[in-house]
Amino acid sequence: MPSTRGKCQFCSKPGQLTKSHIWPEWAERVLPETAAHHEHTTGQFHTFTPKASGPSFSHRIRQGHVGTRKPRNTCLRCNSGWMRLIEENTMPFLGHLLKAESFLLGLAEQQMLAALLCLVSMRIEAAWRDGPRAIPQSDRDWLMENPEPPSGWKIWIARYVGPQRMDQRHTPMQLASSPDVVKGIERCNTQVTSLIVGQFYAHLFSSTVWKNFSGYQGADLVQLWPLSQRGINTQFFPVIFEQEIPWLHETIVRTTPHVEG
Repeated sequence: MPSTRGKCQFCSKPGQLTKSHIWPEWAERVLPETAAHHEHTTGQFHTFTPKASGPSFSHRIRQGHVGTRKPRNTCLRCNSGWMRLIEENTMPFLGHLLKAESFLLGLAEQQMLAALLCLVSMRIEAAWRDGPRAIPQSDRDWLMENPEPPSGWKIWIARYVGPQRMDQRHTPMQLASSPDVVKGIERCNTQVTSLIVGQFYAHLFSSTVWKNFSGYQGADLVQLWPLSQRGINTQFFPVIFEQEIPWLHETIVRTTPHVEG
């Protein structure tokens, strides 16, 4: 496995850095993907015009679909150790979710899936070389040591209806208690991630300052994390349509006072 030495984006220790898929490579093979390129955009919102400052606009077109991204930022110990375990735990059932097949997610499966989605969100942020960061090192440390999302993380899931693809949206932001708080993209403390994989949708929220965030009014989603029900039958998943995702993803930045995003 080709590698180079550097600082791991997850354990922060020096070591051999390897390329790491955002999603497990075997999960990508479950879905036929024909896209020849994917777009990477920062500093742009689709449902409103922000008044607060934020990252400058940039737009890049990269070769291959989004699942082909393999940033070289993960040490060999992390990639082949705890990350691999989190990925392999979901192998028996993740394909059912991606293809909208009926399956009962028990408590163990819910915890395993939540850990994988949390890892994917962290990988997306770590792949931004110069982008703002909202996920603290303490959250990565927790996931390394415990196969579940840390405190302050909320995850909801649903069945996605739209063009079958792999897509992701990640928005770091700064939530401030008043307009007088020192602001800047280097002070991000909250993030929202939206994931589309095949016919599966996941929405993740984490914050170091908004611990009691309860969710979105009017959004028909199933709470995956924190665990709230003993079993989730995917046959009865609520449906989210493609056009609803930008609106839901940008809700916090659009509606919450004193937000820099």
